[in-house]
Amino acid sequence: MDRTEPKKGRPDLQGSMELDAHLMATAAKLFIEQGYEGTSMGQIVAAAGAGKQSLYRRYANKEVLFKEVFTNFVMKRIIARCNEQMVMFGSETDLDAPNSLDTLYNIAQKSFNFMLERETIETFRLFVAERGRFPDLKDDVQQMIQGLEDEITRHIRRAQRSELIRTDIDQNISRIFMALINEAPLVQALLELPSISTEELRQRYFETAWKTFIDSVSLRQSAG
Repeated sequence: MDRTEPKKGRPDLQGSMELDAHLMATAAKLFIEQGYEGTSMGQIVAAAGAGKQSLYRRYANKEVLFKEVFTNFVMKRIIARCNEQMVMFGSETDLDAPNSLDTLYNIAQKSFNFMLERETIETFRLFVAERGRFPDLKDDVQQMIQGLEDEITRHIRRAQRSELIRTDIDQNISRIFMALINEAPLVQALLELPSISTEELRQRYFETAWKTFIDSVSLRQSAG
């Protein structure tokens, strides 16, 4: 009986889309955990249980691999997750809802929670650590931020049409929202500050941020 063992590190999935995804996921995990400098192609191959040629045929070097992983794996997952959180507020039915401030409050809560998810924090931590080496990464991050801001702006304008939110500071309202409810808590999470270290503290922070935002722009009593 032929008991020839398959070549070590050469899984049957080699050359398939499944192997591509496996290599990308493995590389992403190591880059997030160890950073660019602390991760080698050899470590990625070993962790993936694949042969060196499986990786090098696809990516000539670590720099090429990192860019591909960040843009086409890490950021795509984050953007998909962001869209998933926002999609429930994008229907025509929602646009006909009686209180657009309630909808805006729900979007604020969802986007706040999204920014504080572990995967989001890890992605931004990797971006901050490696943006000097890879300045083009900012384009991927800006795409995600812009998509979120566009959705927020859409609902702010709806509230303005309903005469619930001031129109005299139209250009800045979305920025105020993002700064208070999305960007400030993300920075605190990246710095591991205790102000949002528990669910109770996070919710308290959110309610304070929402009140600060809505009191500065609303023409009526705030939702929530």
